[in-house]
Amino acid sequence: MPRRARSPLAVVCVVAALPAVGLGALAWVANSKVATVSISTDAGAVTVVAPIPLASPLLSVRRAPGTLATDARGTALVAAAAALLGAIDGTSCAALGINDQVVKSVNPDLVVVPASNLKIVVAAVALDVLGPGATFTTQVVGPAPVSGVINGDVYLVGGGDPVLSEAWYTKVTATHKRPPLHATSVEALVDALKAAGVTSITGSIIGDGSRYDAETYPPGWSADIRAVADGVPVGALVLNDSTTKAGVIGKDPALAAARAFNVVLKAKGVTVASDSKVGTAPVGVGVLASVQSAPLSDLLNEMLATSDNLTAEMLVKEIGKVVATKATRVDGLAAITQKLTTWGVPVAGLLLADGSGLSRENTLTCSTMMAVLIRGTAGDPVGAGLARAGQDGSTLADYFTKAGLIEVLQGKTGSLKDVKSLSGYFVVGADEVEFVVILNGPTAAAFQPIWDQLGAALLAATSAPTADRLSPAATVG
Repeated sequence: MPRRARSPLAVVCVVAALPAVGLGALAWVANSKVATVSISTDAGAVTVVAPIPLASPLLSVRRAPGTLATDARGTALVAAAAALLGAIDGTSCAALGINDQVVKSVNPDLVVVPASNLKIVVAAVALDVLGPGATFTTQVVGPAPVSGVINGDVYLVGGGDPVLSEAWYTKVTATHKRPPLHATSVEALVDALKAAGVTSITGSIIGDGSRYDAETYPPGWSADIRAVADGVPVGALVLNDSTTKAGVIGKDPALAAARAFNVVLKAKGVTVASDSKVGTAPVGVGVLASVQSAPLSDLLNEMLATSDNLTAEMLVKEIGKVVATKATRVDGLAAITQKLTTWGVPVAGLLLADGSGLSRENTLTCSTMMAVLIRGTAGDPVGAGLARAGQDGSTLADYFTKAGLIEVLQGKTGSLKDVKSLSGYFVVGADEVEFVVILNGPTAAAFQPIWDQLGAALLAATSAPTADRLSPAATVG
């Protein structure tokens, strides 16, 4: 009998369904191989939750060698981290991840004080809100010169540049060990003014920091912090961190900047008749000269590698200005919290009092910090901006100097009384390890052995077989 003709549509549907059925079966097998387990350590009955590594490779040689290498590194990292995680007591937290998956954690949801680790959060939000190419412009505005003379006052208008500096302030000294890495030259601004034909000013140099609000110190900064270079006053116009060559910190950043700018003008042959003041430039006044900062991607490196507190605080206010049109600390911090929530970052226990982490009122969890790291990468402007182990001039200059760690480990430190924190990345082969260790209480004073244990665990990940060694071709013969 003649064969019944098959429906072309039915044939197409059957053929198309076969890959889906196969992938579904593969997913079922993979899921059946994964579970979680709770492990009790001897350190105060701390509970550790972690995925159990696959007991055997899924589909054996059919698995990609890169995936097998990642599994091997994860297993080596987890095994080597036992000493590190066992040292974490009930006042502290830690977490380890690989390729955006948390593999081991202790007290991940414990609310802790992060110190300067908070700058990672600020950097991530600033990058998203402002963009990596954002720059900050400082302007000189005033009447046009007539035969080289400006009749009246000249305004130095701040645009939120945290690294506007004189040349002397960019040099390492005994009392200034971490000068700006990406300084904006105030001498270049004076040269531009001279190029416009200005030789003398009959009025004053008036510092204008009106881009931001008038709050110069977050309320959570203690008196001892305000008295040292770590806690310089915050404003939209800051020159040399408001610090003189004698090490005196001016309390009004706009006035300190105007005075320092006046000195540079006179040194370059531009006379100024009257003393410096503070004020707001009239609307519509002409721009005589300007200078731009390095892009935000470089300024994030400034903030993270040297732990520059001023940069963090100024970025918070800039975030507030862009998101809420209010350049205040409060509005900037609210915008940061909202952005984290939008990203799906856990914010339980999050309390932001400043951007630098100097305030002890700041709190978060290791889960929050790990989620921010996982959202980014070691190669983006935040990850790349972190200090590298053994890097001169950075906060990690004297740490993790063993072969395999030096110049490879990327991290942000944090230090306050009874607080020691370290978070960042460690890239090994094609894999990226994320780590967070935030020590509060007595454990913080004895941080060095814990950091050593972290380094040992990271090095253990490098000893795992690489993808080329696990490829089928490598096993032939």
